[in-house]
Order: sequence, then structure tokens, then C-alpha cells
Amino acid sequence: MRASEAPTIIHPGWNQYRSRVIAAITDVEMLMQQLGKGLDCDGLTAEVAERLGLRIDTQADFDVLNALVRAVRPIGREALRATREDQGGQFSLLLL
Repeated sequence: MRASEAPTIIHPGWNQYRSRVIAAITDVEMLMQQLGKGLDCDGLTAEVAERLGLRIDTQADFDVLNALVRAVRPIGREALRATREDQGGQFSLLLL
């Protein structure tokens, strides 16, 4: 599927598609942190397209996906931060 043919906000499958994009962003951001590298939005858009199996053959395809990646990237980063905190040794102390 081309990125410009992906569900839009008025489509019934929008929430599922948006969730998949956020999950892909989170995965890529986690991998980049593990490698000690970073990606700009354009690189992240290309990685997300690859992970979701979306074709970005034209500038319009790229622009559509890039706009969504830019909009939801903070959500993916927040999910990554929350996961890191949950697994980062935050324990409750039980006093007897």
C-alpha cells in the first residue's frame, strides 16, 4: 500500500493505523538509543514506512507519512520514556 492511500482520520481503521505508526516510531527510537545514534524526522519516516510495509514512491506519499510521523513522534517518545522508567529499577519498599 502506498502511504498516501493509508487510512485518514475519518476512516474506521484510523486508530489502528495510528497505533501501528506510534509503535513503529517507538521501536525505531529504542533501537537508535541502543545504538547511540539519532534520526531526523525524514529518516524516521523512511524507517516507519519500511516497518509498516508502506511504499513512499512519490513526494506526496512521503509528505503524508512525514506529517503523521511529526505529529505522533512525541507520543512514541513518551511511551519509550515510560517503558524505560518502568523497567529502570523503580521498586516499592515494603516495610514490615
